[in-house]
Amino acid sequence: MTESYDRVARILHWLVAALVLVQFATGWSWGFFERGTEGRFYLFRLHLFCGYAVLALALIRIGWRLTHKAPLLPAGMSRPLAIAAHATHGLLYLAILVQPILGAITVTALGKQLGTGRVHVVLAFVIAALVALHVAAALWHQFVRRDGLMLRMLPARR
Repeated sequence: MTESYDRVARILHWLVAALVLVQFATGWSWGFFERGTEGRFYLFRLHLFCGYAVLALALIRIGWRLTHKAPLLPAGMSRPLAIAAHATHGLLYLAILVQPILGAITVTALGKQLGTGRVHVVLAFVIAALVALHVAAALWHQFVRRDGLMLRMLPARR
């Protein structure tokens, strides 16, 4: 089994993951409410709040990652898979940094002028695809390769 991420990295990972799920749920469900309704406004405010939280946690997470090394990838992992893993992680880090900033711009007059709303929505689909790839890869490592990679991010066992 490979070594685990430290406690702070694991906490930040799961907090961001939970908030991203809230972002998907709120962003894609407020359209079921009519404009001007309390339900739609509540979902919109929750989406904004969680977006700012993702941005703050992304900055903390990137700072933590730059000062704390990630565990090595499992032995025997091919170079193309290692490159794909690093690329996917890099794109996820970039997305959780850019998407909240883009969302904040989108709700301003400048965002309305620039038409950033469409880009924000497209990037949400890109993030969903990256998350799906990330989860699929973790499951593949756990159940096909059986190399213990997924356990690195799970809460520590005594």
